[in-house]
Amino acid sequence: MSATVTTLTPIKELATGQLSAIRNSVIDGVVRRASRELSLPEEKLVVREIRPYTDLGMYGVTTVLDTASTADRWGSFYHGSAVVNAPASGGNYVSACTASKTIADDTYIVVYGVRDSRNGWVFSSTIPTISVTLIKFNIGNADRAIWDLTKANLYYTQSVAVSPAAIVMPPLAPITISLYLHANNVEIYLQLMGFVVEPIGTVITP
Repeated sequence: MSATVTTLTPIKELATGQLSAIRNSVIDGVVRRASRELSLPEEKLVVREIRPYTDLGMYGVTTVLDTASTADRWGSFYHGSAVVNAPASGGNYVSACTASKTIADDTYIVVYGVRDSRNGWVFSSTIPTISVTLIKFNIGNADRAIWDLTKANLYYTQSVAVSPAAIVMPPLAPITISLYLHANNVEIYLQLMGFVVEPIGTVITP
């Protein structure tokens, strides 16, 4: 079965407070699922932000960056005096995370949207566009979803968009996150919006 293509909704088209409501609803659902499947009470679980490299293996490959990253930072970044960016050809999917990445055995990683991390600091007459048009999520060795980001570019001063259905990456699932680049050697400023649910003490203790 082929993956469903979902067009993400720009935040500018959401009612006030709707984004927070979406996030809170997804958190509640995944915490209940984790509690049931891990046989832990909900108060023994913690919700935290995603660490891009440590949790997902993002940008730990040279398909996206000229130099593979081991830093927990989203997207392109400065390495010395040069921008480290993608050598891959436009018009292709490229793997954005390490090929051997598997979710930890007590961890649920959830993504529900994207943002362009340049928002708020671009001071240029050139209108920035998201360099990625599609994101493909392969979970458990099967393509589960494809996100279409093109509508996010309609609002270039706030390129943030959310999915009507969150992507849940469960414990022990092998994952591949692929980005469809629309141009050669583009810089990747894309950030996945989401969270991690795991037992208290795994990474943080509130």
